[in-house]
Amino acid sequence: MAVCTTTLPQAKADLCTLNLHTGPIDRIMFTRAETTDALTDVSDDAEWTTRLSNTTALAASGTAAAIRYLYVIGEWPLPERTALEMSLDREAQSIPKHTITVDIDDTGDTNAALLASLQNTTQFYKVWIESASQLYGGNSGIEASVTFMGRVIPRGRTEKHIIQAVITYKGVMPAPIATPLTGII
Repeated sequence: MAVCTTTLPQAKADLCTLNLHTGPIDRIMFTRAETTDALTDVSDDAEWTTRLSNTTALAASGTAAAIRYLYVIGEWPLPERTALEMSLDREAQSIPKHTITVDIDDTGDTNAALLASLQNTTQFYKVWIESASQLYGGNSGIEASVTFMGRVIPRGRTEKHIIQAVITYKGVMPAPIATPLTGII
């Protein structure tokens, strides 16, 4: 019989010190999905400062493009997975499919124009996601499909309009780092 390799990474269980994060997705950042559009060091605030821009024109291919950013309220639920039946009563899991939904509450002219140009199209971007002072995406960003679904106009007089976007990708959730974006955007 074959000997299987078991992975047992470190874990933490501390009754006295909680390492708790709360709240929704606060910001998304996205750019073109070329290799040259990756960051050199995701933790370098100076690099973010030079790349973040909501108005800089798209750079030529082969030159790092600007990274757009939006303030959002969103959620990142557990991914979809399918159990795969294997021989000898074993089970495997399919590659996780993540569906992240964000609401953009700045529905002014600029974001309305963004929606008008991208609504119901799906663009492939490098995406970084920030929540609870943690940044997900690493140097390369999460290569994901982003669809700007539309504008929601509610019935209630005190409810806000939103632009809703859906980010989907297959793979694992990247490990977060402490955000270097505090004070930048």
